[in-house]
Amino acid sequence: MQTIFERPKTLINQPFRYCPGCNHGLAQRLIAEVIDELDIADKTIGVGPVGCSVYIYECLDIDFVMGAHGRAPATATGIKRALPDRIVFSYQGDGDIAAIGTAEIVHCSVRGECISAFFINNSTFGMTGGQMAPTTILGQRTTTSPRGRKQAEAGFPFKLGEMLAVNEGSAYIARVALTKPQLIKKA
Repeated sequence: MQTIFERPKTLINQPFRYCPGCNHGLAQRLIAEVIDELDIADKTIGVGPVGCSVYIYECLDIDFVMGAHGRAPATATGIKRALPDRIVFSYQGDGDIAAIGTAEIVHCSVRGECISAFFINNSTFGMTGGQMAPTTILGQRTTTSPRGRKQAEAGFPFKLGEMLAVNEGSAYIARVALTKPQLIKKA
């Protein structure tokens, strides 16, 4: 019988802790598939901070370092400079990378650091109850914007990827959605 799907060997065989409908588990499975495909698990180091992103340590069988809130790009930079032969990435939610950690990812990009950053944007502060985040879209309802985000009150959503894309140090920026099979294939 033909095998259609196998769990990536880098993905630890245990249930995800994420809320129903959350795409963290899917994103982490895709990262594990790439790590397996490139056969780089023994050379890869991930950096995760706080929030829902922190559970990645329980999901991928690679080396991990925990970075302070918003500081994963700075931590990843230090690791990459100390161990230049390693593949280093950060895995961060929007409350981390697009709020408290904005300076770190911007300057990492400006310097052209040789790391990858996975930005998981669910447009809320998910782990703490679904409050409005810098990335919350106009009209989106959250626990702190029950009538929806209004530009006059909270400004426009922060489009971090588009901002980083203009930096010469950014090698590759992509915005993808994991909401449909066709989009998952593109990711």
